[in-house]
Amino acid sequence: MIFFLAGSVDSYSQVEKKTEKSAKAEKKVIFNAYCPVTGDEIDAEGKTVEYKGKTIAFCCKSCLKKFNKQPEKYMKNLSEDGKKFIGKPAPMH
Repeated sequence: MIFFLAGSVDSYSQVEKKTEKSAKAEKKVIFNAYCPVTGDEIDAEGKTVEYKGKTIAFCCKSCLKKFNKQPEKYMKNLSEDGKKFIGKPAPMH
């Protein structure tokens, strides 16, 4: 019986750790307020990519694809804090 309880405690700890990791993954802080490709408002529930330690969000999947081809080019469109679009918008999707 003691083995069973000890095993249960270990299992509970593993489940608790997995739950904590899931919660942290869900709480990603999005760096930018505007799409770095078009300057449109981002879809916070949409696609994101990790770029140099920052979570970058986009207005649509098409912009994510464009960004992945030339990330440096599009990151220059965002202010240092990511709150403003300071570049020239790309043609619409």
